[in-house]
Amino acid sequence: MWNAGRETSSPGTDLSKNQAMKEKERLIKELQLITEERNDLRDRLRFLTERSMKNRPHFRPNPYYEDLERMEEVVMSILHNLEMENTEVHENNHKLKKEITFSR
Repeated sequence: MWNAGRETSSPGTDLSKNQAMKEKERLIKELQLITEERNDLRDRLRFLTERSMKNRPHFRPNPYYEDLERMEEVVMSILHNLEMENTEVHENNHKLKKEITFSR
């Protein structure tokens, strides 16, 4: 009679609760592993995309690269000056031709 008010669980429900707990633990562990893998991949992607070309392991800088850049700047400056000078000479030549034509 003292057991009359208590509900006893059947072995079937204990087994299903046990299986549910095991499945829950397995899913939690799987979720943790997937989350760790995602975070690792995200970190790798960030590392690769945020680094500059000079910091990449496969990039070996050319020791003469800076010298070549400076030489390019000098050459481009000279080219620009020559183009400006050519334009001035062309304009002066055009003015002189007008004066010659006018004086004839």
